[in-house]
Amino acid sequence: MSINEYTPIDKYDGVYVKRDDLMGDDNELPPWGKLGGIKKLLEAEVVDKSKGILQLSVRGSYSGWGIAALAPQLGYQVHIAYPNSKNFPQDVVNKWKEYDVDLVPLRPNMSSVVLGMAKNYAAGNNLETLPYGFQHEVYFDYWEKRIQSQEGEFDTLVVCAGTPATCIGMIRGFKGDRINVVTTSSIEKTKKVLKSYGVYDDDRVKVYNTPFEFYDEMSFFETPFPCNINWDKKAWWWIENNRDRCFGNVLFWNLGA
Repeated sequence: MSINEYTPIDKYDGVYVKRDDLMGDDNELPPWGKLGGIKKLLEAEVVDKSKGILQLSVRGSYSGWGIAALAPQLGYQVHIAYPNSKNFPQDVVNKWKEYDVDLVPLRPNMSSVVLGMAKNYAAGNNLETLPYGFQHEVYFDYWEKRIQSQEGEFDTLVVCAGTPATCIGMIRGFKGDRINVVTTSSIEKTKKVLKSYGVYDDDRVKVYNTPFEFYDEMSFFETPFPCNINWDKKAWWWIENNRDRCFGNVLFWNLGA
């Protein structure tokens, strides 16, 4: 099982696209660009390795699959918590069962409540949790160095954001003049996190959102490359409808399929 960190940059409709959907093979590993940073976190042992770790995975997230595949190989005992609702895909649960992990079904509720339940379960069972959303300097440093290593000169970076930990490292490392962060959360929440790490002070950074709900798969809209229906697809739609905010050579970082 290997991570492909040398994913290509292809061009579609005049935009350069970093194909991190090819980082995992969509069989043993999810088609997800965050795998490399997560592996760095695990290798750095930012949590107590002598304890098991609990990872909360919500609907639409690859975090459970990624941790289930990578962490046991590095000597961690893994527990995957998830909201056990009728809407939670059973095929995702079945994928976790292919790995050496324990499943922790939680009573479904709002995301903040489920997160609290997961934290309480970890505390009550002497388990560690990775930093929320992978917000840690090891993870940021990985992304800062990775974006600096890309070949080609780009003026505008467009990337989808959730927590938005991945964007923090990218902002630190991107050499161009404009960074458009398209959030699936609220603009204010995203700005708050960026400000807390000092990167929103960078006047190159602009935060936008789209009119689509997170779980709206946008079946009416097709992308010319595999895109995650909950995340990156919304950012590609944003590019198609905001060309005037994308200057010069544009790099879209496709994080997943």
